[in-house]
Amino acid sequence: MGWKIPRLSRRAFLKTTGYGTAGLSLLSPISPLGGMVGKAVAKDEQEQEEVTYSICNFCSSLCNIEVTTRTKNSDKRIAKIDGNPNSTLNRGKICARGQAGMRQTYDTDRLKTPMIRVEGTKRGEYKFREASWEEAWKYIEDKQKSAKIQPWEWTMVGGWTSCVFYMNWAVPFAVANQVPNIIASPMQHCVTTGHLGTDMVTGNFNIHDEVLPDFDNAKYILFVANNASIGAVSTCRMVRFAEGRKRGAKVVALDPRCSETAAKADEWIQIRPGTDLAFMLALMKIMMEKGFYDGEFLRRYTNMPFLVYTDDQGELRMVTDEEGRPKVVEEGLGNIRVLEQFSNNNFKEARSTTAQDSTDVDHVHGQEQPGSGGSTRGEDHYAVPSGAGQDPHVAAAHTPKDDQTLTFLPALKLSQPVMVDGKPVKTVFEAQLEALAEYTPEWAAAITGIPKETIERISREFGTTRPAIVDPGWHGARFGNALMLRRVQAMVQALTGGIDSVGGWVNSGEVHHKAAHMYKDMEEMGISIDALVGKMHEPLLNLAGLAFIKLVIGAFSDQKGQFFKHGKPGWSWAFSQQEKEAGRFNVALPVMTDTGLQESVKGELQFKGEPYRTRAFLINAANPVRHYYPDTYWREALSHENVELVVAVDVLPSDTVPYADVILPNSTYLERDEPTLYGNGTNQDLALTTRYAAIDPLYDTDEMADILYRLTGIISGNQGQEGFLQMMEMLVGLKAANVKKYYAETQQTHQDRKGQGAFAAACRKASFNFYAERIKTTPQHIDKVLREKGVYHEEDMREILAHQAMPRKIPVPTDSGRVEFFSGLMRAQRDLGHTQDNFQVLAGWIAPEIPDGKALGADEFYFIYGKSPTVSHASTNSNNPVLSGINKFKDDIYKGVWMHPDRAKKLGIGSGDPIRLTNTKSGQEAKGRAYVTRLVQKDTLFIHSSFGVENKALTRTSGDGTATSTLIPHQVEPVVAGFRSQEFTLKVARA
Repeated sequence: MGWKIPRLSRRAFLKTTGYGTAGLSLLSPISPLGGMVGKAVAKDEQEQEEVTYSICNFCSSLCNIEVTTRTKNSDKRIAKIDGNPNSTLNRGKICARGQAGMRQTYDTDRLKTPMIRVEGTKRGEYKFREASWEEAWKYIEDKQKSAKIQPWEWTMVGGWTSCVFYMNWAVPFAVANQVPNIIASPMQHCVTTGHLGTDMVTGNFNIHDEVLPDFDNAKYILFVANNASIGAVSTCRMVRFAEGRKRGAKVVALDPRCSETAAKADEWIQIRPGTDLAFMLALMKIMMEKGFYDGEFLRRYTNMPFLVYTDDQGELRMVTDEEGRPKVVEEGLGNIRVLEQFSNNNFKEARSTTAQDSTDVDHVHGQEQPGSGGSTRGEDHYAVPSGAGQDPHVAAAHTPKDDQTLTFLPALKLSQPVMVDGKPVKTVFEAQLEALAEYTPEWAAAITGIPKETIERISREFGTTRPAIVDPGWHGARFGNALMLRRVQAMVQALTGGIDSVGGWVNSGEVHHKAAHMYKDMEEMGISIDALVGKMHEPLLNLAGLAFIKLVIGAFSDQKGQFFKHGKPGWSWAFSQQEKEAGRFNVALPVMTDTGLQESVKGELQFKGEPYRTRAFLINAANPVRHYYPDTYWREALSHENVELVVAVDVLPSDTVPYADVILPNSTYLERDEPTLYGNGTNQDLALTTRYAAIDPLYDTDEMADILYRLTGIISGNQGQEGFLQMMEMLVGLKAANVKKYYAETQQTHQDRKGQGAFAAACRKASFNFYAERIKTTPQHIDKVLREKGVYHEEDMREILAHQAMPRKIPVPTDSGRVEFFSGLMRAQRDLGHTQDNFQVLAGWIAPEIPDGKALGADEFYFIYGKSPTVSHASTNSNNPVLSGINKFKDDIYKGVWMHPDRAKKLGIGSGDPIRLTNTKSGQEAKGRAYVTRLVQKDTLFIHSSFGVENKALTRTSGDGTATSTLIPHQVEPVVAGFRSQEFTLKVARA
């Protein structure tokens, strides 16, 4: 079933790319002055070789890389990119995109100087003239003043290729300039939906601090609705998966097509698109009914033993005392016990409980319970009143030895009916099991197309094998039930006890660090997690879990002038409020989404009786015309007559760049010293890393931090720039005074670049100081280690888990500190009137609009899309000469529309035939070429999302493949506006 990849010889490669002998210069070493015009250095000539370390920029895995440069006659050029052998993140490996990264820097199609749209032309025509930076800034300033653009009339669009590196400066820019509107692409189809579902259970919530499964030590790995993290490729995940596979782990992949991941599995199980949730609910039901779960983990660390009741409206609610503390029933004895509101230990009763709420019992069934008669495994667990947390490793604050609070065993299932305050109650475990009652293997089989015997067997195998992993998934939003799917996957993982444990899901070292220090602040100040903002010692970006997402939601939905003095929330929040008041579909948590954008642009959005318009855009490294849906949504918005100014910052001319008025060229990641240090991405170890410039910028480019600082001066003047620095200090930790001092110095040292990059350089100096203080060393020492190794390693995964495993050692950063099956977040949303199935407090079925159980027409298919291993989702690296060559060599596989031969034959379609695709819901049409293969489910069409570029300025990829954004309509689910990008069918005909 595996892929058959032909050998790619140099001759074949050159032939497929169309370069031939004349094109050999494209593969030769490059002159830094004239782009790709240099020639190879003869072997007998002397040259100097040097290695610098950096971070790959082609996906959010943030792999560490080793960049080799060669210098001859002062001509320094990049020769090779490899994985950093010192990195425990990607372990010296790197994918094809990462290795080919140097070709982005030397791409002849790069944006090389600022450009201004030619007067009299229209946006989208791509007619620009070259300009100086000062001319470009003057154009922006003049338009800002003449059009009288207000702060809330700006919208920022931040791109996935730089989101992690952009956030530190984008948020200070937004707050300093009072801009409440950020579309954080690609949150709607990747980060938010999938992560919120997972993190609603585990509490993570930090952008790109995803869970990194410990595939190395797993014995059973189940992939559900996910090829992207392995086959597409996330190298840090791939190397761990490969090691686990080598050690004998069984791998099962549910996928409508035989993806790269499925090809490496022991079993590829074809599933009908959009029905993965049905499979997972049946699996969860079997595990809970058959006892295939870790009972001790569920009792101690989750809210499964918490008591719930059904109110008069049929709503399920927690049973709590007057202080909001949960209640449980003591196993065997039936006593009602009260637990701390925030804790990671359900075996310990809350301090200062009243007599009517508890009985003084130290033993259950005459058996001494773990930790009874004193502290409950003192240094391992928290029992903290008023929501405060303790980390014994960081704060040496564990349960005192003379603590007389009681230890006991909470019941998962009640042995007899129990009444509390006159209401019959049950445990969350029992309520969840009741909710799963109808989700039998037979029910799931009818929906998924998978035999019930297979569902039962996989459930048994997964449920009885330890350690086991159900991969949390990547690129989450495709169906309206995707959030619930990821949530159920997290619940199933929790049933095994495999949360933050060897062979299970493991949080990144950075998440552990954030959580531990957050709890330290809570303990020292004696405050709850909700009271941390504005009081914690750590910068705001170090908020972990629910506290972080509450900060983001609070800021951009603010209508009281706490964050934005003008009192206007982001227009996405204003639009949701407007639609809710009108009784129309609305989104509960439109965090940094595009919902309401067109209404805002067209003047159809009102807030407090006044028009709320979008009149200016700042688009950084984002390509919404290609990676948001549909393409016409963004083309219309950006070219609308009400929009006064569009500024685009990018490296290459994407399909969105033609809609700009001003183009500001950004340096590539290999040409810059990063303006700060970062945690080591999803690495399970704790480490610091940064970028060192391999070469000086080739062209007249600038750094994003400098661009945002200069633009702040235009929008808000000196006062705004001062606010920018203050917000940086609050958010990131870089001292404003230090940045100002260093900026005065770097403006002098960067005079050869006319000051470009000077602000980023100042921030970098302040960052080294900040982290040196944090880890108690000198900036010089950190710099030395990073220059020599590329990674400053602080602590190994197993060392971290020994004292910061969540929840075994410290709480998970949910509202309760426990792993949450019953969702408090969903409970709160239901109380606000959001009562659709998407807002269930427990795991439950959400039927997709498509498939709907009806028979398909003879020419009708379900639709799915996915990433290719060589091109990130809708990015411009399809223009990379090396990657373009590989893609051409596999033209049919990567750019064709996958179709099963049984269906294709009936339509008279063969491989390579031109076809026309029509969306049955929206009427959108696109053309493509058929790739007929048995590696896809019979009723399903598959298209890689990597191609379909239209801008002819991208000379190697324009007009190649089918753009998924031309077929996908704008339809979102109601929780976070995640795209329902596969909830429709396509009709196919020969073109």
